[in-house]
Amino acid sequence: MTEEQDQSTTKSYSITFSLDRGKFFRRACSSCGRHFKTEASDAELAHILQPVFSRIDAENKTMKISDGQVNEAATKTIMYCPYCGHHDDSGEMLTIEFQEYLKRYAYREIVFPQIRQMFSGLSDSFRQNRGHSRGLFSVQVKFEASDDTLPPRPIAGPEPPDMLKVKLHCCGKRAKILDGWYGSISCPYCGTNVIPL
Repeated sequence: MTEEQDQSTTKSYSITFSLDRGKFFRRACSSCGRHFKTEASDAELAHILQPVFSRIDAENKTMKISDGQVNEAATKTIMYCPYCGHHDDSGEMLTIEFQEYLKRYAYREIVFPQIRQMFSGLSDSFRQNRGHSRGLFSVQVKFEASDDTLPPRPIAGPEPPDMLKVKLHCCGKRAKILDGWYGSISCPYCGTNVIPL
């Protein structure tokens, strides 16, 4: 869930996206680009969303992301690519499709309504000044913001139940890797070199 906070109001937005049947979340290595999946947790998903919305709201930094239970000052979560071992912040290990979905969602639900509100204020100021013309010329400006101007609400999913599920003996967690990947992998959670079970 996202929350936009200012001095007087809090606006809440809910965002949904698909996990596969086993509740695994698709990721992509920020180095080699290969896909893998990790088990989804509310705390980590809130952490993943924070940098995406912060980039969009870079000017005033008022965006906060929360799942309602997570400490707002969540620490970074490092993920490891099972294939090449590259490690990065979990918010950077997102598929291009998911990043695009988040951008479309943020623009539709947050940015466009703010622009509409700004132009609505401009329209109101023109309305207040109407009828005060003292010269030969009169200009009338009419502005109407319509909900029809919003782009369609983005849809995520469905997420296919693909990939090979593996249990990682180093930390007892589960992940999914590409079918046909043989040999050892790096644990996505701790980076330990393991042979998947």
